[in-house]
Amino acid sequence: MKYILLSSFVCFLFFIACTEQIDQEKITDPTENNMKIIPANPGINTQISLVIYDDCTYNTLSGIKLNGKTIEIEKQFNSMMKWPCWMRNDTILIGKLSEGAYSVNYKLKDIASQTAPVIALSVTFNLLVSK
Repeated sequence: MKYILLSSFVCFLFFIACTEQIDQEKITDPTENNMKIIPANPGINTQISLVIYDDCTYNTLSGIKLNGKTIEIEKQFNSMMKWPCWMRNDTILIGKLSEGAYSVNYKLKDIASQTAPVIALSVTFNLLVSK
């Protein structure tokens, strides 16, 4: 009986630990994660890019989505491939945006899992576009 109660309690703790959601990291400065918006103060007539410093060559861009004032940038890799990480700077073209404050969500996903991709890095920062 004692083992049944103990195992039930351990299962309950495991269930609670697995259902806890992790909030996205909120930062205001992308340089904390080796990223930079170019130009530093973008306007409505300039091409905007996100530069990721020291990015592995096997991290590939899987999509950019603009949904209102939210920009979703996703890159992916497959850790099962065991490729060597050759560091390089990657420039992702965001394009021209209208005036306003945008939220940029960058996610790096490991697609090696059979069930669902694992998010290796999730960063959110603000982007202000002026006239």
